[in-house]
Amino acid sequence: MLRLHDPVSVTSLGANHIREAQLQSAAAAAGVAPAVVHVDPRQRFMICQYVEGRVWTPRDFSDVGRIRQLGETLRNVHEIMPPVPAPFDLAGLLRGFVEHIGREVPAERPMLEQWMAQAEVSLCNSGSEGRAATLFHSDLQHANILETKSGLVLIDWEYAAVGDPLYDLACVLAYYPQALPHAPELLETSGLAGQATLDMLEHVTSLYMRLSSLWERVRRLEAG
Repeated sequence: MLRLHDPVSVTSLGANHIREAQLQSAAAAAGVAPAVVHVDPRQRFMICQYVEGRVWTPRDFSDVGRIRQLGETLRNVHEIMPPVPAPFDLAGLLRGFVEHIGREVPAERPMLEQWMAQAEVSLCNSGSEGRAATLFHSDLQHANILETKSGLVLIDWEYAAVGDPLYDLACVLAYYPQALPHAPELLETSGLAGQATLDMLEHVTSLYMRLSSLWERVRRLEAG
């Protein structure tokens, strides 16, 4: 499978495709990602093993059985030893996007400052400092989840990093509100029930909703 990279993802959206290939290769060795065949040193493209499987749809996030399967897969991801340093600074990303948008659209600064004030409250209540940093995927939209004969395989590791494993669960709930009733099962099967409360997960989900909105705003500004 050949994937062409958008230069904007590197210059403005925080992607690093060399690091992506290293983290994905570690996940591939654990059976939860396609193997990397070649990565262009200039970050223009990547070639990965093609994986046969059914691509998830938004409806799958309403199914408690599939949510449990996803939680178990994430538990495997979070147990992988990261091969390279890839620290994830969620607060820094949020502030960076806010500053970028504020420069481009000064009229939005008051709203952005209010958003950041609310985000600071969620950051303080996330409990992230109490959980060990792990490898996490960070972009669990349905098109990045393949159901294969041997289990779930995750693709598109563009924003994979090392940080709070709760970020992966929050990403799911931020993208798919229909999964919210199954948040306890997601915590349990991912192995995080003893390290995070539903209240902490709610705060981190709020942060991911803000991150997703700001990312999309920057992307649209860069695209003109």
